[in-house]
Amino acid sequence: MFLLILLQSCKVVKETHKEIFAETTPVDRVWGIDISHYQDIFDWDKLKQGEPGFIFIKASEGSTVKDPKYTEYYKKLRKLNIPVGSYHFFTYMTSGKDQAKNFLSIAQYQHGDLPLVLDAEFAKKMPDKEHIKNQLLDFMAAVHDKTGHYPIIYCAYKYFLLYLKGSLAPECKLWIVDYKSNPNCNWIFWQTTEKYRAAGIKGYVDFNLFYGTKKDLKSLLY
Repeated sequence: MFLLILLQSCKVVKETHKEIFAETTPVDRVWGIDISHYQDIFDWDKLKQGEPGFIFIKASEGSTVKDPKYTEYYKKLRKLNIPVGSYHFFTYMTSGKDQAKNFLSIAQYQHGDLPLVLDAEFAKKMPDKEHIKNQLLDFMAAVHDKTGHYPIIYCAYKYFLLYLKGSLAPECKLWIVDYKSNPNCNWIFWQTTEKYRAAGIKGYVDFNLFYGTKKDLKSLLY
């Protein structure tokens, strides 16, 4: 009995989020990009042939702005049958509720689409920590009330640690930006670089990895 207990205590506990991902081979990983009107897509067929697993598009910003390319890009990607999601760029000029209202009036989330996304980034002048957290949570609550799902949170790893860690509902999923190393949190998307060359797109785009298989990604869709 003692030997059995000793052997059980010596078992290697597997595995952290980082370790599990590290065990996957690059060929098995599902990757994708995110785009806005800043990206010039000159050949949609080439983009499709590059086989991105997903693409996120900027839908809105603040409480009044709609990305001028959103509707066009969304329709194109739906037609190409590439899983597509919509994101909102958060500003600190207006309330989270007002920004959610703008986002929800623009963003599409049809059957087969990825969850909506809240893009929260550092600005030159940041309000106090509590104000930022409250406005972000108000935005998330408004999206949840309307769609039944919390938005995925896109932010830098440092931003997550400073403003959001310990404040999110368990169902909230993270899309973390870290260009140096695999973020030490339970991310579902990881942006690894902003300098990726995608077929059919002029210039650089952001490159992102999904934590899971194509089947896992499919289960995430609306």
